[in-house]
Order: sequence, then C-alpha cells, then structure tokens
Amino acid sequence: MILDEVPVLGALGTPPGAAGAVALAGLVRETVAAGVERRVLLFRPSRLAPVRRHGPQFAMLVGAWEGLRRTSRTRVFDLPRGGLVAVEAMPGHHLAETERILAGMLEPQEAAASVSLLRLPDQAAAVLAAVEEALGLLAAVRAAAPPPAGRAPDGDAIAAAERALASADVSAFLRRRKVCRLVPGGGAPEPLREDRRLSLLDVRDALLPGTELGLAPGLARRLRRVLDRRLLAGLARTEELRGIGPLSLALGVDAVTSPDFLRLDALWPAALRGALTVALAAEEAAIDPVGFVFARDLLLARGHRPMLEAAGPGALLAVPPARAGIGRVRLRWSEALPALGTPAAEALRAAFPGERDAVELSGVDRPAAIAWGWEMGITLFQGRLVESRRPTG
Repeated sequence: MILDEVPVLGALGTPPGAAGAVALAGLVRETVAAGVERRVLLFRPSRLAPVRRHGPQFAMLVGAWEGLRRTSRTRVFDLPRGGLVAVEAMPGHHLAETERILAGMLEPQEAAASVSLLRLPDQAAAVLAAVEEALGLLAAVRAAAPPPAGRAPDGDAIAAAERALASADVSAFLRRRKVCRLVPGGGAPEPLREDRRLSLLDVRDALLPGTELGLAPGLARRLRRVLDRRLLAGLARTEELRGIGPLSLALGVDAVTSPDFLRLDALWPAALRGALTVALAAEEAAIDPVGFVFARDLLLARGHRPMLEAAGPGALLAVPPARAGIGRVRLRWSEALPALGTPAAEALRAAFPGERDAVELSGVDRPAAIAWGWEMGITLFQGRLVESRRPTG
C-alpha cells in the first residue's frame, strides 16, 4: 500500500487540497502497518444531486460534519473536490452519530452514494480508492484505458510479422522490471529479481496495428514463439550472462523445451542455479496439459523455479497451483479482481500457495493495487509504481 506516491501525483498534477489526501494516505499506511483498528467516515458532497450542494440544506450537512472537528478523538481530513474524511479510534461513536445525522438529511440513494462508514485496516483499499478519486487518479486511469478491440489478424499478417522479427533489432520491445518485496511499514521496495520479457502488445502495435491478437489465439501463439526465441537467444550470450543476477522470464511451454532454452540452461551460472524463475501461463496448462507438465518437470529437474502466471482470477481458479504442481503464482492486477472480503476474494486467497513470497502481483500502477495485495497477504510486487519508488542504482 504505497500511499504517498509523489511521482504519480506529480505526473498527473495535484489539485488544490492534495495535502489532506496525502496525509490521509499516510495515516492509513501507518494503521495497516501497526494493525490498529480505526473507524473512517467518508463524506463526498460531489456525489450529491446539484440542488443539494447549495443553499441552507447543504449548510446543515456541513454543520453536522463540523462537529467532528471539535472533538480531540477525531482527526479530519479535507480532500480535493470537497471530499471530507474523519478517522477515530474504536469504537468510533462520534463517527457513527455523524453518519446517522447525515444519512437522515438525505434520500437513501444519495446517502448510500455519498456517506460511508468504514473500518481500518480491513477496508483500507476502499479508503485508498476514495483518495484516488479525490486526486483524480481514477479518471486518469480510465482515460488511459486501451482502445476498443480491433480486427483479428490473418495468417499472412502473422507470417510477415514473424519474418520481420526474425532479423529485426527487438531491443525496443524489451521490458525490464524489478520484482520487489514490499511490506507494511517496511520502507523502500527490496529488489529480489529482474523480470525480462519482449512485449507482445508493443510488437502487435508496431507490426500489426489495428488488430486484436486475442481474436486469433493460435496465430498469437505463433508470434509469441518467435519472441521467446529472440529473448532466449539474447540471454544466451557470454557478455549478457556476465554479471547477471536472479531473473524471471515469462515463456511459452514450447520455449521451455526448445534448443534455445537448453542452451541458456547449459550456460546459466552455477552460482545462480535456483535463481531463474520461469512463468508459465495458466491458460497454456489448460490448452496443453501434457506439454505444461513436461515443461514444469524439466524446469524442476534443472534446478529452476516454475511459476504459474494468471491473467485473472478465473484462470487461477481453473488451474489451481496445487493441482498444477507449482508453488509460485504471478497474478496481474486489474479492477476486475474481486473486492476484498467477498466470497470471490476468499476463494482466490484459498487458491494461493501458503509459502512466504509465493505470490507476486504484477501490473502495479496504482496505490490501490498494493493495498489490495497487502490485504490478500501478498508481499511481492512488480510495476511502474514500484519502480518509481525503488532507490536508484
């Protein structure tokens, strides 16, 4: 739960009153780290009907809230866009009474949308979401959402892309991200290994603009095989392996059993045997279970660490790590992940391996992603937000 994300706020621009939001985020972080229970009352006037945000009735709503500022047991935060948040130690009688008064002045639907009484640390993600909303982060994320799906590629287009990739310089498509351990109150992220991959989506945009690879999975796998070969060939060079550290790669099942991987395995430094993690897609386990098992067993036999990579909770629940015989999982963050405390979230948690550092959350670009991960017991994270907080060097 990285809650004081200056790089993110600076990039998006901070509205007036951002100091209150950042201070609230810091308090939430401290509360979660200490495991202390607190009550939190959120009041978002911006969600009221326009007629409610002016005149005597609004003055009465604000007056009811102002009583919280006069008690030493309550700390009040003024958020951008008029949001108000109050935090109080348990049992939170002042907050409960104020919630009752505010709700009594509003229609039930308006009260449900604008007034929320929450509990920390259990509902930290919901409080963070309110901070992000106040700072405009949610709108920025939605504005940056990918465009609608395009057309399916055909075989000729894929073949042309394969020919281009066979000899092209693919360094522009290489992505390197640190996988870091990040625990509540633990300070800066602790780098554990580097994740390297050739971005299939960037290759698609460059060589197959306007197409959606998901509409042609078989052709997409063909393109993925070419990228896997180029990635492995680039690594299996003496100058590249000199000084290399713990590494993770996302590879297709075919790539693990290919001559390219076997060459890398033969050249892999003996001192780092056991420090190469290979992520295998859960979807491939469903498509080619025999090939998946063979690739998993080969990795284990050679002293490498297989990991199950799931694009979403559905894939992980369909191919549980225990059934796949793999003790590590990488899950990608998205807003489609189940809300904390729901039966779906508990089912997902039950599918996780139980060992420490066995689950990694990737695609971490927002504080709420880390908040969700922490509350699900995850301590390994990867993504732009984590990179922005890593010490240089």
